[in-house]
Amino acid sequence: MIVTAIFEAKNGKVEELRNQLHNGASESWKEAGVLSYAVHELKDRPGVFMNIEVYKNEEAFASHLETPHVKAFLGMLDELLANPLTVYQGRALFTGEHAKAAI
Repeated sequence: MIVTAIFEAKNGKVEELRNQLHNGASESWKEAGVLSYAVHELKDRPGVFMNIEVYKNEEAFASHLETPHVKAFLGMLDELLANPLTVYQGRALFTGEHAKAAI
């Protein structure tokens, strides 16, 4: 399962959001069901971050959402984000066709 999340920092909150995203990534890397967890800053929009997260399955993602670090982070979003969090969830297609089809 793939999850992409977009976070746009409020003015004056970019560094705080960046630090919280790093902390969340560090904790998420410890989770057995997290296959990949990458944080990016958009090249053309400083202060806008994009997480690309790969989970073993939907249960692993559900488990991730119940961790203390995720719950704490979600509780901070009103003070950190200029816009509501945007989350996309997807299932990989065509993965059996070619090695480059899978993340």
